[in-house]
Amino acid sequence: MSLFNHQVLQVALPLPLRKLFDYLYIAPTDIIDITNKPQQGQRVIVPFGRQTLVGTVINITDKSEYPIEKLKPIIALIENETSFTSEQLNLLLWAAEYYKHPIGEVFSAALPGVLRENKTIGQLAPQRLTLSQKHNVDEKIPKNAKQLHKLLSLLSEQSYTRSELTNKDVKSTSIKRFVDEGWANWKTSSIYIKPVTADDITGQLSLNTEQAIAVSAINSSSNNNNLPRCFLLDGVTGSGKTEVYLQAIEHILLKQQQVLVCVPEIGLTPQTISRFKQRFNLDVELWHSGMTDKQRFNTWYKARSGQAKIVIATRSGVFLPFASLGMIVIDEEHDASFKQQEGFKYHCRSLALYRAKVANIPVILGSATPSLETLQNALVGKFHHLELKSRAAGSQLPAMKLLDLNQCRVDSGIGEPLLEKVKSCLAAGQQVMLFINRRGFAPVLMCEECRWLTECSRCSSYTTFHKSKNQLICHHCGDQQPTIHQCKGCGSTRLSTVGVGTEQLHLALQDAIPDYPVIRLDRDSTSKKGEFEAILEQINQGNPSIVVGTQMVAKGHHFPNVSLVGVVDVDGSLFSSDFRAPEKLAQLIVQVSGRAGRGSIKGEVWLQTKFPEHPVIQDLINNKYSDFASFALTEREMLNLPPYSHQALIRAEATNENYASQWLQSISPHLSQFADLLVLGPSPAPMMKKAGKYRHMLTIQCKSRPYLHKVVDWLIENLDSVQKDNRIRWSIDIDPLDLS
Repeated sequence: MSLFNHQVLQVALPLPLRKLFDYLYIAPTDIIDITNKPQQGQRVIVPFGRQTLVGTVINITDKSEYPIEKLKPIIALIENETSFTSEQLNLLLWAAEYYKHPIGEVFSAALPGVLRENKTIGQLAPQRLTLSQKHNVDEKIPKNAKQLHKLLSLLSEQSYTRSELTNKDVKSTSIKRFVDEGWANWKTSSIYIKPVTADDITGQLSLNTEQAIAVSAINSSSNNNNLPRCFLLDGVTGSGKTEVYLQAIEHILLKQQQVLVCVPEIGLTPQTISRFKQRFNLDVELWHSGMTDKQRFNTWYKARSGQAKIVIATRSGVFLPFASLGMIVIDEEHDASFKQQEGFKYHCRSLALYRAKVANIPVILGSATPSLETLQNALVGKFHHLELKSRAAGSQLPAMKLLDLNQCRVDSGIGEPLLEKVKSCLAAGQQVMLFINRRGFAPVLMCEECRWLTECSRCSSYTTFHKSKNQLICHHCGDQQPTIHQCKGCGSTRLSTVGVGTEQLHLALQDAIPDYPVIRLDRDSTSKKGEFEAILEQINQGNPSIVVGTQMVAKGHHFPNVSLVGVVDVDGSLFSSDFRAPEKLAQLIVQVSGRAGRGSIKGEVWLQTKFPEHPVIQDLINNKYSDFASFALTEREMLNLPPYSHQALIRAEATNENYASQWLQSISPHLSQFADLLVLGPSPAPMMKKAGKYRHMLTIQCKSRPYLHKVVDWLIENLDSVQKDNRIRWSIDIDPLDLS
């Protein structure tokens, strides 16, 4: 067999297998076309058993560990261009190795859904309306047809997609007329990339001294390869971190480079993109899970071609291809939603840091409450630590007050003193925000006779009562059941609610304060398209009102007329088996508190608790987040916990209560051959049963990250021989954040 006409392609397939698959590429003998040769990063269609799969070419060689004659040939190259840039290939190969995840699933996760199918980029690329050169159009358009002349003027400069023309207020009837008359045609053509000029940037705000120092340091690094490129922008809430981002981004854009801005939640994108579009008269694109496959492909295509100058994305945006990426910004870098918890368990921040290091571009990690890992990296000099210690525009940090619920009357979760304070703020024309991290009417229904509680049949959890839907819903597996009216334990009809959720708090406030609107902001109230934006618009009007919400209200919003923030239930996170619980609670309280007093009025934050002497609460009331973080880092160092050590978590789940635990127990003794390891467990997961599966975990901890990864590599290689059990589903989580 002549190797001149044959090559071995090592292909990554979207399968839960940690290996590449060898296929044969047989070059056409009747066509001599070097452009039709396979390339790294190219998508191919291959046979796999009885099915065909779309895979990605990772390596091209002339050898295989299998006999060449037994290799199956690929069915086809999908197209004559690669779907991954060399930068992406490097990033994804590193990610698969670091997070110990099947390489095919990693590459599949980095593609828009439509490119996981047998479709070419050319077929999917946005069609652009291009002026025909065969017609003298100007003479054929009536002089009074303003819309047609407007379209002609636009097309005379460049081609446009339909959405771009719509954004420029061109009517669809005008577009149809141009196409019908043959004056213009829809084509997949090369995109004109207009150079960015100073005229494309407006509305720059003046900076205070701290902001100016931060912008100067970031801009200097992008001009000097010898300066550090990773920045922790550690600024109190309302200190103007976004303005620092914008002015640093401006510097990158004028160098004709692109910027990736990662935000933790879809909910932040409407406000963020509005701010960016007001500042930059450029193509600003979105990337998040709420978009359609077509919308996501368009963003992917524009980033790859260089048309999208700024992409605002949630965590998976870190995989996007860019023609010339010049900066990455991770806003609210501490947020746990940057870590993917299912499937490919990557952390957006870690991938962004690696990508920026390889590309030698600056990366900004912004937060008012930096994660302890990031803060430690700044303290030891790995990151350049930029601090914004005061609020921008002269506003003051809110005063913190503690409300002991043991000392006052409580109705529907609100202490009477807090309710009176709410009324006085409303009467003064101000807005109030009440935070409770619990959806629904009540966390559980209870029988008053035998104390039986409504439980989920598929999870180790209680079902939440949603009064408006008249349903009991499990917030972990999504199971929904009609509300019961009789106890399943003793048959009694005396059922009552226990605890408070956003729905109950909303209704109670409407009854207690009927003269002012009560706005609920949670996943239930924003489930339909456009509801979230409508609620934000209502709040931004600044009229006296009460906003009741979950974590959706805590992240990054700027509501200048909110003078009072009440944290209704601080106690829910005080007692937890997770060593990160105090850090998460401190971050949440500081972030929620930061919504108060962002305008001209000095704000107040009230924390309701039945444990006022708890050290975490006392620390946050009397000190700053930096003081809490300093103490927490000292504590972590004493206990040899991350960031002073590194962890890998092996999760196992099965339909039988004992299978997963026994399987992990059989693995544990084999780890004793490795020195300097701390093996914790096996133990039940904090939520032992979820969606019908019993879950256990084994934690491996080590001071040396490379050594820990070698141990995990050994486990992956030997798990089948050590203990093979097809009844078990297992996964590995590197640098775990959530143990539940």
